[in-house]
Amino acid sequence: MKRAILIGIVIAAAACQNRQAEMAKHYVDTKRGIEFDYPSSWSAEELPQQNVLLLSSPVQEANWQTNIFLELRTDLDTAVTHEQRLATLADNLRREKSRFSLQSSRVFMHTSGLPAGEMVYTHLSQGVPLTERELVLWLDGGKTLFVTGSAVTALWSKYDGQMKVVFDSVRRKT
Repeated sequence: MKRAILIGIVIAAAACQNRQAEMAKHYVDTKRGIEFDYPSSWSAEELPQQNVLLLSSPVQEANWQTNIFLELRTDLDTAVTHEQRLATLADNLRREKSRFSLQSSRVFMHTSGLPAGEMVYTHLSQGVPLTERELVLWLDGGKTLFVTGSAVTALWSKYDGQMKVVFDSVRRKT
């Protein structure tokens, strides 16, 4: 009986540690006018030369560090539908990325209430097979927010849930 109680305490303690590791930090990005949550173990770094915000996992695995880039751009293609914009983006990525393969693509209403597009694709970067998820949020004022998550394909399922925290919570700053 004592052994069962001890095992129960150990399991409960481990569950508490996992919950703490899963807790998210909140980030308010005044430069891009957005806010979002991200895994507490990840870091956030402004890359001014690229005009992006980089979120990085704390671990480098398989010669890659899982990351998410957030970039606000001026939308130059407002005369066409969201579906056409996403198709154009896929065509551009196909030309730019080695062994590009589109896994899925959709236009939908994001949890933020903004129209959005999403693509999941694979490609090679410096010989490393990657899976990427590109979330495109079409904002008012001719702006578009690109949120791009990247992980080694073999590790995608390990990081997908952590990246989902950002993808699901990103919204215009209130």
